[in-house]
Amino acid sequence: MPSTQSIRATQLRGVPETLMITLYARAIENQQTNSILHDAKAVEIIQQLDYDFSKFKQGWSSQLACVIRAGQMDRMVQNFIKTHPYAVIVNLGAGLCTRFSRLQTAHVHWYDVDFPDVIDLRRQVFEACDSCSQDGSDNNYLIAKSILDCSWMDEVDRESKQPMMIIYEGVAMYLTAAENQALLQHIQTRFGSIEVLFDVISQRVARSTSTHDTVSKTSAGFKWGINQSLDLERWGPGFILKREEFYLQHFLDDLQRLPTVWRLISQILPSLPIMLFKNSGRIVGLQVGL
Repeated sequence: MPSTQSIRATQLRGVPETLMITLYARAIENQQTNSILHDAKAVEIIQQLDYDFSKFKQGWSSQLACVIRAGQMDRMVQNFIKTHPYAVIVNLGAGLCTRFSRLQTAHVHWYDVDFPDVIDLRRQVFEACDSCSQDGSDNNYLIAKSILDCSWMDEVDRESKQPMMIIYEGVAMYLTAAENQALLQHIQTRFGSIEVLFDVISQRVARSTSTHDTVSKTSAGFKWGINQSLDLERWGPGFILKREEFYLQHFLDDLQRLPTVWRLISQILPSLPIMLFKNSGRIVGLQVGL
């Protein structure tokens, strides 16, 4: 999918560059006949960028995983908003995520947080994109800071006891265990009892950066994986695992999306792909604080 405009994005390196993987995945999915996730904005955003997306073309597994994960997280966040229509949502490591416009967020106060160079790119792209022009931007705020710089919390305007959810998608695996734990503990100290929704990978996958079908095409690397989500409850007093979604099981929902070899394996040994995929990636909802 060639870029037709010239907003330069080739300067992104390391973890910030991985936002291109998820953006590409959503744009490709939007063109599928029976798409899992509809994101026309992702298509238009890609057309604004000077970036070589062709290096991700062989990454069928990442492409499918990214859109399944995004769809599942959309559902969970939308359910929270239905229950708490005037909530505060903080999206950490937002990249070029379009979740704010994908969901019904009319009364939500939504914050997108990322590195300054990423937020600068986000502003340029969304201003140039006709259908992306920050619809409802009066309640969509951008914070240009590393998520590990906890001063971003000072910029979140939240009334006392106002419902709040923090999400970070495709981010935790690029932080160390200590960084993830410290971030969650700071969130607990600052905001009290809220749910943090994020995704994790297994330890096996965390060791696979060099062979990963898309991340290996960047200069980023996985730093952390976890096999038992309940282990997160040991990270702090009052940490409670509220939910765990094994979203990669949905790889098998439409076998036509899989390469031939995997279709054959699924027909001969249907339990094998589930065993291999199931624990590789999970969405967890962690209640921090009592």
